[in-house]
Amino acid sequence: MALSCFPHLSKLVELDDGTHYAYAYAAASASKSTFLLLHGFPSSSYDWRHQVHALAAKGFGILAPDLLGYGGTDSPVDVEAYSLQRMGDHIAEILAKEGIQKVIGVGHDW
Repeated sequence: MALSCFPHLSKLVELDDGTHYAYAYAAASASKSTFLLLHGFPSSSYDWRHQVHALAAKGFGILAPDLLGYGGTDSPVDVEAYSLQRMGDHIAEILAKEGIQKVIGVGHDW
C-alpha cells in the first residue's frame, strides 16, 4: 500500500536478510521529531494516510511501513519469519538506513 498510496513519499528497500519492505518516508525539519507509524492486523500503511499527510505538512518526519506480510512488503510463507524479534530488527534496520536515531512510536490494532 505504501508504494501506491504515497507515491511521492514511498520507498522500497531490501534488508540485509533479503526481505523487501515498502514504506512511506518524509524527513523531519531541523527542529521536528519523526513519527514511526506502525499499523495493526489486518491492515497496511494506508490506515495512516491522513496522519502521514498532516504530519509531513507540518514538518514532522514520518516513517510508515507496510509491515511484514502486508501491502508492498514481502509475505514469507515460513511462520518463523514473523517473530517479534525479527520484525523488530527489520524496523530498526530501516530506521538505521534512513539515519533516524530517535522516533515517536505510534501503533494501532483492531
